[in-house]
Amino acid sequence: MPLTSSLARGARFGEEGKRVKNPNRTAKLHPKKIFRYVFFFLIKILPGLTMIACFYVFRSLDRATQRSLIRYAESYNGGPTLPARNVTKMQGLRKQQLPLGLGGGVPDALKNLADMSTEYNARVETPYFWDIHFAGESIAESIFSKCHFLIQACEHGLQQPGYTEDKLQIFETTNGELYVNVDTTSKKGIRRAKKLGLGEHRLVVDVMMSPRIHLFSSSIFSSRYKGRLFALFRNPVDRAVSMYHYLSSASWDPMYNPKLRTMTIMDYASSASVENNWMTRFLVNKPGGRLAKEDMLTAKEILRTKCLVGLFEDLENSMIRFQEYFGWSQKAPADHISKCRSAVVAAGDRRHDTPLLEPGTKTYVALARVNQFDLELYEYARNLYKIQGEQIFNF
Repeated sequence: MPLTSSLARGARFGEEGKRVKNPNRTAKLHPKKIFRYVFFFLIKILPGLTMIACFYVFRSLDRATQRSLIRYAESYNGGPTLPARNVTKMQGLRKQQLPLGLGGGVPDALKNLADMSTEYNARVETPYFWDIHFAGESIAESIFSKCHFLIQACEHGLQQPGYTEDKLQIFETTNGELYVNVDTTSKKGIRRAKKLGLGEHRLVVDVMMSPRIHLFSSSIFSSRYKGRLFALFRNPVDRAVSMYHYLSSASWDPMYNPKLRTMTIMDYASSASVENNWMTRFLVNKPGGRLAKEDMLTAKEILRTKCLVGLFEDLENSMIRFQEYFGWSQKAPADHISKCRSAVVAAGDRRHDTPLLEPGTKTYVALARVNQFDLELYEYARNLYKIQGEQIFNF
């Protein structure tokens, strides 16, 4: 070995061969070591710190916001997992087995409602409950809030404490029910909801409700974020009877009609105050004028292709269908949902607790005559209910 090499080695090592630090040399980390430390921090430490921070931030949020975040996570992952028995239902309805409406096509205003022949996709679709008055809508709303803890967009949005006019928010009532601060029953309220982006998934809303199916569907939903229509249907004559008794006495309700107090139900049936084929008119967007057979057939086509049907006469089973179809079984403990739903259905709504008319009586016939299209549509809905039970829910 050359002498210079040995001298150099002797300069770096002591007498016992141990390495000696050079006092004139500045300590320096190798780039690989720096990368290793950074990598260790990112992989091992940062996720833990992030989780801790998120935990404390989550705890600081109000209950409504916490639930909104949870529902957003569910929707981002494709919605809650559905039971295996519900796989068939997600294939949609087999069109050839459905009774045809044979009317005109679905109006353009309803194109943003998803077709029943397609799978329900919680990521881009919102359940839309068509609010048919005196058909069990109040009972359904109670089940949505009390049993499933759903965030709803309906008329109760105006009850927000310190109502916020220019910002979409979720608020919690004193009863623990969750609502979006919008009114979906009036034209003005729907226009405001559209302006605030209700249907654009800026907030996670579990279910939306409105009677104004054309205005609501065309304003709130879009080709990207569709609505999934469902509704409860009731015999139109029974609805008319309940409406007569309620509106003649409910002085606190804006719909109260003092003129009805002096009318018999027979007088009501032949007056201008009685409803005239409300369902058909709202489905085809024809509030006035004479209805034609084609209007009723178009209404049938809308139900056939767009609507998940429930019946007031089979209310609890209808609510079970809605729960299974939309995956609401995982929003709350199963035992709570079952007991709560049965209790709410049993309690009912006193507006429905009115003496009904016997078919064939003079008053029944008079009310049936003024609602002839709706009666036929109602029978069609009953038929759809049976077929959907077979094809979607295997009943």
